[in-house]
Amino acid sequence: MPAPQPTPAPASLLPHGAPSWRIAITALVLAGAVSWGLISTGAAPREAGFMSGIFVLALLLWVTEAIPLFATSLLVIGLEALLLANPGNWPGLGFESGESPSYRDIFNIAADPVLLLFFGGFVLAQTAVNEGVDRSMSLILLKPFGGKPRQVLLGMMLVTLIFSMWMSNTATAAMMLALATPLLAALPPGEPFRKALLLGIAFSANIGGMSTPISSPPNAVAVGFLADAGHAVTFLDWMLIAIPLAVFLTLFAWWLLYRLYKPVASGLRLKLTSEPLSRRGWLVVCVFTITVLLWMSDQWHGLPASVVALFPAIVLTGAGVFTREDLGRLEWRILILIAGGISLGMGMQMTGLDQMISTFLPTSGSGIWLLTVLVAATLVVGTFMSNTAAANLFLPLGISSATAVAGGGLHPVQMALSIAMVASMTMMLPISTPPNALAYARGEFTSAEMARTAILISLTAAVLIVLTGGFIMNFWGVLK
Repeated sequence: MPAPQPTPAPASLLPHGAPSWRIAITALVLAGAVSWGLISTGAAPREAGFMSGIFVLALLLWVTEAIPLFATSLLVIGLEALLLANPGNWPGLGFESGESPSYRDIFNIAADPVLLLFFGGFVLAQTAVNEGVDRSMSLILLKPFGGKPRQVLLGMMLVTLIFSMWMSNTATAAMMLALATPLLAALPPGEPFRKALLLGIAFSANIGGMSTPISSPPNAVAVGFLADAGHAVTFLDWMLIAIPLAVFLTLFAWWLLYRLYKPVASGLRLKLTSEPLSRRGWLVVCVFTITVLLWMSDQWHGLPASVVALFPAIVLTGAGVFTREDLGRLEWRILILIAGGISLGMGMQMTGLDQMISTFLPTSGSGIWLLTVLVAATLVVGTFMSNTAAANLFLPLGISSATAVAGGGLHPVQMALSIAMVASMTMMLPISTPPNALAYARGEFTSAEMARTAILISLTAAVLIVLTGGFIMNFWGVLK
C-alpha cells in the first residue's frame, strides 16, 4: 500500500497571495457592524444580534479561508460561550429576553454524540489502511469485472463508491488512483479512456459521500441538527434513502464518461494480484463487519450509532491495532469543523435568529420551492468552498424554515437530508473536493473537461433529490 497522500487544501475564494489577516479583520469589522446595527436599532434582541454577527463572521471566514476552517469553528464556539452564556456576568452581554444559557450548555453542544460516531468511522478507516484491508478487498471486488474497458471503468467506479461509503473519500480516491496507475501506464498517451478512469474515480468517490451518516461531514452535521430538533434518523434509514441514489448516479456517471471518452486502444486488460491479509487484517475485517451490522440494526437492539462507534475504538485500541501514532494521524480538524457547525446551528436556534432569517426566505407556494432554493444555494456555494462549511450555513436555516412555508410546509428531515446529500455533489471544479484535486493533479484532463461532466451529474442529482426525495423518504417511513 503506498504511503497516504496529503489531503489537498479545500476550495477557497481567497485570492492567491492575498493578506489573510486583512480579510480576517475586515470580516470581524463587518460582523461587529451587523451586531451593533441590529442591537442599537432594536431590530433584534441582544442575543440574536450577537448571533447575527457570529453567523456573518463564520460565513466570511469559511468562504475566504482567511484562517483555517477548524479555527473558525473554534472561534464560533468561543464567541457563543462569551457573548451568549456570559460566564463572567459582564454588563451588556448574555440574553436580553430570558435566561442566558450556561457556558457548559454551549460546550455540551460542541461535544455532540455525532462526533463520536465520526471518530469511530475514522478509527475503522485508519486501521483498514494500515493493515492493507482496503487494497486487498478492492482487488477482490474488481476481479469479477474482467478486463474490457467498459467493465474496467464500471468496476473501478463501483468499488470506489463502496469504499467511500465507509472511508474518507480522499483516502479512497488516493487508493483507487494508485490501483489505476498500472492500467494507465499500459495505455498510450492521448488515449481518451485515461480521462474516463481518472474522472470516474474522483466522481464516484464524491458520490459515495452521500451514502451513510459517516461517509462525509455534512451528513454528520445533518444528523446532529435533526437529533437536537427531535428527529431521529437511523443509520439504516439514511442508507435506504441515499444508497439507491448514489448507485444510480454512479451508473449515470459511468455511462456518460464512457460515451464522452470511449477508448481508442483495444485489448485493454487489468492485471490483478491477490494480497493475503494478516491476522490483524482479519481482525479489522471482523470488527468492521460487526460494527456495520450494529449500525444498520439499531432499530432492533436500541443502541445509538454513536454508542456503537465505541466498539471498534475499544477493540482496535485494546488489541494494539490502532496505536498512539495512529491517533495523532486522525482528521481532528474535521471533527472540530463539525463541532463548530453544530454549535453555529444550535446558537441560531436558541437565540431565535434562524426564525428571523426564515422570514426572508421564499415562503409562497409549496415547500418544494424553498427546498429548491436551498439545494441550489448549497450546490453553488459548496463548489467554491468546503462543502461542510456550506452545509453548516444552510442546514440550520433549512430545518428551522421547513415547517414555516405555506402549503403545509416541508418536513425538516427531508430538508436536512436533501441539503446534506447535495453537498456531496459540489464537485464541478478541481478545487471543489480533494478527490477532484487528486485526479486533476495527474495532468490528464482540463478543468473545463471536468466541469462539463460534473455539472450534468450534479444537476441530475439535485433534480432527483428535490423531486423524488420526499416520496422515497415517505416510502421508508422516515418522515414521521
